[in-house]
This record gives sequence, C-alpha cells and structure tokens, in this order.
Amino acid sequence: MTDPTSQASGPSAVAVNSEMLTGPAGLIVGVGSGGPVTLRLFRQQPTRLFLATPEYMAWLVAFRAMCLGAHLSVLVEDHRPWLMLADTVRACGGTIDLLRGTENIPGRGRPYRPSLIVDGMDAVSANDRIGAWQALVSLGDPEESRAVGDLRAADVALISPLTTKGSEHLRRAYALSSGQARAATDLGEAEAVLAGVRRVMRVPVVPSPTEHRLLFGG
Repeated sequence: MTDPTSQASGPSAVAVNSEMLTGPAGLIVGVGSGGPVTLRLFRQQPTRLFLATPEYMAWLVAFRAMCLGAHLSVLVEDHRPWLMLADTVRACGGTIDLLRGTENIPGRGRPYRPSLIVDGMDAVSANDRIGAWQALVSLGDPEESRAVGDLRAADVALISPLTTKGSEHLRRAYALSSGQARAATDLGEAEAVLAGVRRVMRVPVVPSPTEHRLLFGG
C-alpha cells in the first residue's frame, strides 16, 4: 500500500466481490441480497448525488462512472488524495481533470460521453445549473446543520457510516419513517445507505478483484 496521500485505503481483503461489476441500468453501487443495486446517474435530466463515505467508496463511484464512458471532473483543494485514481483512470483509457474551480468543467454531457463532477469544495451550489447527461457528486457531511438542505437538493444520497444525528437529518430530508431511519444505522464495515425520497436501503459497496488491484494495489 502506498502513501495514503496518494492512494485510498481499500476495504479489507474479505470484502471483495467475485466479479467485475457492470449493468445495463446504470452504475452499480453494490450487490445486495436481491441482486445488483444500480443507480441511473446519467440521464437527459441532470442528477445530483450527496456522498459521504470512506474515500475508497468515492473512488469506486468515480471509477465505475468512468467505465460507463464518463469524463471525470474533480473539484478539490488538495489534489494529492486523488492522484492515484487519476493515474488509474488515464491508464484505463479514461479522462479526468483535477480542478480547483468551475471554469473548465463541461457544460453538459452526451449520451455516450456523460460528465461526472465530484465537488469537494462547494463550488457548485444547489442553484447552479448542471446539464443533460451530467451528474454532480457533492461531498458532504450528514451531521452538519446544513445537511438537511444539502440532502434535499440531491436526488439521492450514499452515506457510510451513518450516525444517529445523520440518520435524523436523512429522515427529515427524505420524509423517511422512523423505522426506515433506524434501519439505516449500525452499518457493516463495507456497507452504505442509499437513500432518496421515502426510500432507503443498505447496500454493500465493495470492489471487484480487478477494481481492487487497479485502485488499491490488492
């Protein structure tokens, strides 16, 4: 494992899927008891995703979007944690820009060349327009006082771990029942909560052997 400033810490070796993940319905978040859990990130209407997960899960979302043909735009102050991902994306034939401002992000994507923006700087607000075939991944904190508003601005959220406070914010933002909110806590090491309005599920988010080797050196 390399310096953590240049490579994300992957999950434990036991938390690895047996297959490379692909799917016709969109980006596969993970495989649950009922089969693959997919997220249609790229549509004619833009999609906003609130993401608060360990770094390796964020890498998996970005890498799998690249595998769907997406160009990646990563807006973060410190580029170092993303350098290894950027090298891997380029080595696999994908494209990625590490940015500190919005000047060079695409205005929209295309059906076979969508655009994924990862925003860790609050550079793209809820009022800013994003284009067709484009998805905005906002890196956030579900425990912050502003989280309810940030979650409401997103179509869907992927969160791990989820504390009691974060669960309450998720409940308020997405009109979840108390039972749904409670069921989303006490996640396993490689689990995340995927939530939207009145919907929530727990899903394992783990790399395939190929992803583990490419991204985390396993």
